[in-house]
Amino acid sequence: MPEPVKVKLSTTYKIAGVETDEITIREPKVADLITVESVSNGGGNNAVLTLMIAQLSGATQPEIAQFSISDYKRCSKIVTPFLIEASADGDA
Repeated sequence: MPEPVKVKLSTTYKIAGVETDEITIREPKVADLITVESVSNGGGNNAVLTLMIAQLSGATQPEIAQFSISDYKRCSKIVTPFLIEASADGDA
């Protein structure tokens, strides 16, 4: 995913003060993974995904939290492959 991906949303949402029915998600950098990991310390999968979608789209976590489940799933399908779960022994 070298180019940002535009996701069509089922309805309009206010993101960064603008009403829109589309969100653009860029490819993450290692710094994004570190930021999300440190901020979501102790959070569940949905907290991590919401933070990652916000981080990669320029939206805020509260803005993403207003998404319908179907819009959240559309965005999470793009973001999920980039999240690396460490195994129990600490290896990625």
